[in-house]
Amino acid sequence: MKIITTFFAILFFSLMCVSVSNAQTNKSADKLKDRPLEIKSKPRVSLGDCRQSEGITRLRATFDKSEKITAVKVIVSCGCESFDKNALRAAKGIKFKPEIKNGEPITVTKQLEYSFAKY
Repeated sequence: MKIITTFFAILFFSLMCVSVSNAQTNKSADKLKDRPLEIKSKPRVSLGDCRQSEGITRLRATFDKSEKITAVKVIVSCGCESFDKNALRAAKGIKFKPEIKNGEPITVTKQLEYSFAKY
C-alpha cells in the first residue's frame, strides 16, 4: 500500500510540475503576441489648389484600440491650407490593426507625415 501511495504522490508531483511549466510557456507565448501598430491602408492626399512647388504636413493621430482614428491634429502645416485639410481628411480614413501589448489591443498616438512635390 505504501508503494502505491508513493507512486501516486510522485505522479501527482510530476503532473503539477508539467502544469506549472505549461503556464509559464503560455505567458511567454502571450508576450510573443505583442506587435506594433500595423497600417493596412493610407488614403492618398489630393493637392487641392496649392500653388507651392512642395510641402510637408505633419499630423498627430490617435489610433484607438477599437480600430478607429479618434483624433487628428495638424502639428506642422505645409503652408497650404487646402493640402492640410485634405491631409486631415485622408488621415481619418486610415485603416489599421491596433498595437498589441501583453496580448491586448491598446490606443496609441503617432505622428504622420504627408508630402507633395510638383515637377
